[in-house]
Amino acid sequence: MTGFLRLELNRYRHTALYVALTAAGTLLAALYFFAVVGRFDDSPDSAMLRSYDAVVPLALTVALCVLVVYGAVIYASRIVANYIGNRRIALYIYPGGRGPLFQAKNTAYALVIGTASLIGYGAAVSVFLLTESFTPIVDGVHDGALWLTALLSTSCVVLLTVSITAIAGTIGIWRRSTIATIVAAIILIALLGNVLAVSLNGTPWLTWLVTGASLAIAVLMLGIQTRSIRVDEVL
Repeated sequence: MTGFLRLELNRYRHTALYVALTAAGTLLAALYFFAVVGRFDDSPDSAMLRSYDAVVPLALTVALCVLVVYGAVIYASRIVANYIGNRRIALYIYPGGRGPLFQAKNTAYALVIGTASLIGYGAAVSVFLLTESFTPIVDGVHDGALWLTALLSTSCVVLLTVSITAIAGTIGIWRRSTIATIVAAIILIALLGNVLAVSLNGTPWLTWLVTGASLAIAVLMLGIQTRSIRVDEVL
């Protein structure tokens, strides 16, 4: 699997940069959007946006939604497309076995998307909090606890991004459709988006529970899909 993994990682050289830039740009834009709205909108509906405890979770939720859809498009084109139709026949004759190749593809995807999104999210949060320490927009306590909370929330969002796209990808392979991958990703973020926003805003145990459950489901579904690929008949 090491040879397969090295080969698959080489295919993501430019993709990693695009994912990191997308994650950083989306999160930074969302952070400043909610911060500015809370700063200049005096209506009662915007009262919650005058606190970091609300601005950061909402921005991370928006960034998650964008990156999950982007990640699903990448997964559909890099993995799902190779395991549907006649294209999977070429993969099945690779030396080394079907299972190890499929696992290498998913491992490479998870490593690249996870690392790139972590770098992008981390850069965006760091820029926002550093600028807030000098020229604050949000009225709130800016201390070490805020940095720790933002770091933990960002880690959860990264893990959720990888796990949700993996779940959507296995659904796409099962349905033999790249479109099904993207549709499944949209449905999953629609179901989890509100839960994530609420849990990040003061209920960290629920965030970790959702993250752990998503990872467990993703690993289980990938394991089932690996076994299905091993016995798949193409003739």
